[in-house]
Amino acid sequence: MPKVSIIIPVYNAEAFIDTAIQSLRVQTLEDCEFIFVNDGSKDNSSAIIERYTKVDDRIKLINQHNQGISIARNNGINIATGDYITFMDNDDYVKPDMYKTLYDAAKTLTLDIVVSKTLLGRDDKYILKEAVFPEGIIYDNSFIQDNIIPSLLKEEDMFAVWNKLYNRDFIERHFVRFPSNREIEEDSMFNFAAFNKAQRVQFIDYSGYYYRNVSVNESRKFIERDYFARAAERYQFDYKTFFDLPIASKEADRLKAIRFIHRVFYLIFSCALQKGTAANVRYAYIKNMMLSTNVQYVISHYSASELEVEGRFQKLVFGILRKKSGAGLSILVKAIQFFYSPKLSELLRKLNKTGTGGVVYHDA
Repeated sequence: MPKVSIIIPVYNAEAFIDTAIQSLRVQTLEDCEFIFVNDGSKDNSSAIIERYTKVDDRIKLINQHNQGISIARNNGINIATGDYITFMDNDDYVKPDMYKTLYDAAKTLTLDIVVSKTLLGRDDKYILKEAVFPEGIIYDNSFIQDNIIPSLLKEEDMFAVWNKLYNRDFIERHFVRFPSNREIEEDSMFNFAAFNKAQRVQFIDYSGYYYRNVSVNESRKFIERDYFARAAERYQFDYKTFFDLPIASKEADRLKAIRFIHRVFYLIFSCALQKGTAANVRYAYIKNMMLSTNVQYVISHYSASELEVEGRFQKLVFGILRKKSGAGLSILVKAIQFFYSPKLSELLRKLNKTGTGGVVYHDA
């Protein structure tokens, strides 16, 4: 029986899958199984993985019709046999000691979930994403309900599943799975279910996962994929009732509003820069965001301080949204387009207090 099962959903990843597989094969924790779930790829992804199965019996391949990442991951969980499970995206890669480090921490301390730091690809470099909570402490369910669950409601820093290791017996006991009936927010829904039941969780001072920001990825098409509609759906979702969370309804609503309005700030900035889309289309999409019922409700029912609007850029956008200023929005969009550069992007993150404050790695 392997110690760790790594589940990798695959879709049209022939440009990256070799790197992912090679980083897995050299893991210092040899007792692993690598479960690749090919979700109806139309390229050579399946053939590439198939070749590796002939030289490494730890590699398993499942081929399925295109059903989405949630079902692919769930099918991987269903056949996993490791003591612990984790996930990897098909265009990412890991350090050789990634899974040994997480496994040793989880096994030694009998943890339900162990959380590591992440190296995020951005502007041709990797930036260390610091832990959300202090490291080296075992958090019980009381702390989780008072702190980690609110964090999941308020921000997206805890959403990822690929920097976490989950006890498989714990996952099976509580039947934690990805939602098969939702096309968005699969990771956070899985983590809500897992953390809500967890009794022993620890964040560790380690980073071994390289998350690539692939510019050609479909996820960069904010307008075509209507990311604002997805953000609005998340805002309207009743997490408290669905997961039976003990948090007060009023506070849950406020935390969701914080996440929603900060997502709107991000989308305004990103949509203004989206390439391959006409300027008038981008502006119309951003203006529709500003005038939407959800945005105007949040802006009118909460103050800037209640929504934790702190950075200068955020305060500027907040004012424009509150005034419904089409002229102000037009000037803002044009200014973003004209002045943007990676250095300016980093400056805005610092002004908005969203920089990681961590180490920058130039080996992207």
